[in-house]
Amino acid sequence: MYEKNLENLGLTPNEAKIYNVLLELKEASIGTIAVYAGIHRRNVYDAVQRLLDHGLVFQVLPKKVLTYSPVHPDKLKELVEEKERELNFVLPSLIKKFNKSSSSQSVYIYKGVGGLKNFINLILKEGKDVYGIGSKGTWFDRRISSFAKKAEVQYKKLKIKSHLIFDEDLRKHSEVFEAIGGPHKFLPKKYCGESSIDIFGDYVAIYSGVNMLGLDSDITIFILKDKTLAQDIMKWWQFMWDFLPKK
Repeated sequence: MYEKNLENLGLTPNEAKIYNVLLELKEASIGTIAVYAGIHRRNVYDAVQRLLDHGLVFQVLPKKVLTYSPVHPDKLKELVEEKERELNFVLPSLIKKFNKSSSSQSVYIYKGVGGLKNFINLILKEGKDVYGIGSKGTWFDRRISSFAKKAEVQYKKLKIKSHLIFDEDLRKHSEVFEAIGGPHKFLPKKYCGESSIDIFGDYVAIYSGVNMLGLDSDITIFILKDKTLAQDIMKWWQFMWDFLPKK
């Protein structure tokens, strides 16, 4: 139980299993840990050494055989904070390097739920208003709900506004466009599909694999960075906006 969560915090699968076993047993020898965790004795020894380095376990003395106990789980907070400090230390240099090599024109692809998160972070980084065509409330997919809520705080802080042309079917989900805020209209049903487009700054994003209030696990987002292309698609967006009836 909770082993996957421990892995998400940076522990290896073996480390997560062993720490979890020690929390249950309170103290145990290498042999006992191997039995309860279902891990080869040699691998247990290596993983325990790493847990000692992390400060998550300690050796119990005096004992005839090597015996270990877990450190209080609060130690996990310290490990996360240490990683955050390391990230904050190196991040400015990484950003500087990334910006230096950034091209005025580029094409790349984001895939899956993680790709959608990267795309949202790109919007926040660009900090420009978003203009959507065929919008479906993708941010409301339950798999990114906690991430989306945090992003929404930044979205408002940066004063980014959404100007969205939703699919007709979203009209009945008033909670979506009320939460997003900003002006919006609706595409007639016969023009709706399974894709959508966002334009923000010099970027154009084309989604495939999006559904009403959700997304496919293999969602693909094509990102095109091209100022002229973005400006031209914005003209098409404006044409649609001008001719669509008010909400």
